[in-house]
Amino acid sequence: MDKATAVQRALQELEADSRAVLVLRDMEGQSYQEIALSLGLPEGTVKSRLNRAREALKKRLKRYL
Repeated sequence: MDKATAVQRALQELEADSRAVLVLRDMEGQSYQEIALSLGLPEGTVKSRLNRAREALKKRLKRYL
């Protein structure tokens, strides 16, 4: 399996709210403030969800790579 496919599969396994924050920050390059405004969340919540999402993604990718 190639890396792109592994990342896509791992992303799909994340919870929707975690995936949304991760995609908006790491793939679309939005600021914490932009993400907070678009999702209606406090900035601190965005940061904590992003941290948890990155850790979950890392754990899932180990399985594929």
